Amino acid sequence: MLPNGKALFKLQDDQQWLDLMIRSVSEPTIQGVEMPRFPHPDLQRKLVGSADALALREAFKFYKYVKAYSEALAVPLHPKTQALDFGCGWGRYTRMLWNDIDADSLHGVDVEPETLAICKGLGTPGSFFKIDPHGPLPFEDDKFHLIIAYSVFSHLPKKLADYWMAELHRVARSGCVIAYTTEPRRFLDFILEIPSPPQTSWHAGLAKFKEVVPKLYQDFDENKFCYIPTSGGEGLDSEVYGDAIIPERYVKEAWDKYFKCFAYVDDPRQFWQAVVIGQKP
Repeated sequence: MLPNGKALFKLQDDQQWLDLMIRSVSEPTIQGVEMPRFPHPDLQRKLVGSADALALREAFKFYKYVKAYSEALAVPLHPKTQALDFGCGWGRYTRMLWNDIDADSLHGVDVEPETLAICKGLGTPGSFFKIDPHGPLPFEDDKFHLIIAYSVFSHLPKKLADYWMAELHRVARSGCVIAYTTEPRRFLDFILEIPSPPQTSWHAGLAKFKEVVPKLYQDFDENKFCYIPTSGGEGLDSEVYGDAIIPERYVKEAWDKYFKCFAYVDDPRQFWQAVVIGQKP
């Protein structure tokens, strides 16, 4: 398996890795190394809302955030860090982590077989596995040093979110850092501001629930897990996929037993969703 990017390309800093990744959008081979290819831009946008250089820059920002917290929590990234991308999509985060981590220590899981086929077919670094929406994970206990779940817990209903947090705890080593996102309270503001008629199918699906937003505000302010059953299309009905708005207090009261919450960062200048950083005791 491929060594990490720093070793392959003799890089001095992380910005060089982002620059190289952006080059790889149009350059299949760099310094004699065959680079992972990219899905069609339309497919990238469908999965993550952006494509190519923009999608990579967004992923790089989250990767740098996670890397800094990992160092602060005494779990710095290194070539043999066992890392899991939970809900890996087309693999943009395994590509970012490949900067520090050897490819055979990178792992991704997803419920969508099509995206996993894309990861494998494009030469994305890492090993990729299909999971059922109801679990379990195909890994032994106490395996991972790092787990990321970007825009996953922002879509799970409470029962599944609770289940998966426990399952991730099972496969995490003591001290494992977890970084995930959820929708913050301002997502409810966003729903109310959707124009009529809605401009996209995503907006249209959310706009149907405008009338329940006042109740969701109340629930959120009472530190309850809030869920909108929008569904994610074929194979992902509202029992497994929607839009979740999770307060910081719920995270701490329900999930600190799995991963102690060190940060709940709701800053729209940095990320569309709120970022949560935790660590397994």
